[in-house]
Amino acid sequence: MLTSVPLPQLQLIYLEAFSSFKNVSALLFRPDSTEVKASLVFGQPDPSALEILWALYRKVKASRWLLGHLSLADNSITSDEYNIADLTRETISITFILMRPFLPQLLLPGSQPFILLEKQILQLVTHEVSRFYKANPHDQPLLLFSNVNEWVSIYMEYKFKSPIPTHLRGLASYLAHHITDPTLQKSSMVANGEKAELALYETQLLILGHPFGKALENKTSSESQELRGLLTKWLTSVLKPLHNFGQVVVEEFQQEPLTAKVQAAFFGAAPAQAIIQDCMHRALGFLQETEGLQLEMLIPVLGMPSSRASRGPSHGFMLNLQLTSLHVLVALGAALHFTKKQTPYLS
Repeated sequence: MLTSVPLPQLQLIYLEAFSSFKNVSALLFRPDSTEVKASLVFGQPDPSALEILWALYRKVKASRWLLGHLSLADNSITSDEYNIADLTRETISITFILMRPFLPQLLLPGSQPFILLEKQILQLVTHEVSRFYKANPHDQPLLLFSNVNEWVSIYMEYKFKSPIPTHLRGLASYLAHHITDPTLQKSSMVANGEKAELALYETQLLILGHPFGKALENKTSSESQELRGLLTKWLTSVLKPLHNFGQVVVEEFQQEPLTAKVQAAFFGAAPAQAIIQDCMHRALGFLQETEGLQLEMLIPVLGMPSSRASRGPSHGFMLNLQLTSLHVLVALGAALHFTKKQTPYLS
């Protein structure tokens, strides 16, 4: 009874990942140990131990470290002689924010919003990752969505077929420059622990004489999206001709007094602050003439180029198992180990 608990989950994971998968031939628990061993049977083509490890890793991480009733944590999964540390030599991590309203369904892999956004993200990112490394990653990356101040935060991991130069700098800046989707917040791009190198100009715009309400603070409201769109349109139109221009982001609206927090990003060196301010004032004039919006610029700040973040610790996890057998709940700190058996290919 106890041994059958994670078996269906393992079967489903590997049936989905490998056409050559046959079955889990053994799942062993020791009474004096927290270790769990599974023996997997494959035909041809025969996946590598790291491919077997990756298939499980991406599934349990996407499900917030759950495998059925098993709750997983650091460094516990191995495949033959390989572990998570070996896996990191063939993987990269990428995080960024899309300036789109977050939907709760994005927390559910398989939901329609998740599937649609996943497809869009892979179309945006995968090709550029391949161009940067001059190698094609695995066609099933790890992809997670979360809510960051009502926008969509994205975490990705790509696996390659062999070790890659993860020490190679510049992926974040490359992606920020080459991904042209206007909803990508370029200053949020981080790859392998390194931030995109951008010079940031930040200011607050005081909005006068307009009856905007509390709904502006909600990024998903129509009022917030409409005003954000107008400000972004006119500020971009005057700043875009400047050298190294990257993007304008209206980050948020605040009440009492009503202000808009605005960030302009430039690749590499930014123009002189006086030039940027002159462009901003021209944009505010256009907004008053065409949209009837009266605005004043407050607190302009030209920041230094964003610094490189230190590389984070290698991702991995230990295993804590919660197994239910009949009416007895057993909590174990455990490890999963896999061995692989090969069967002749049957035509």
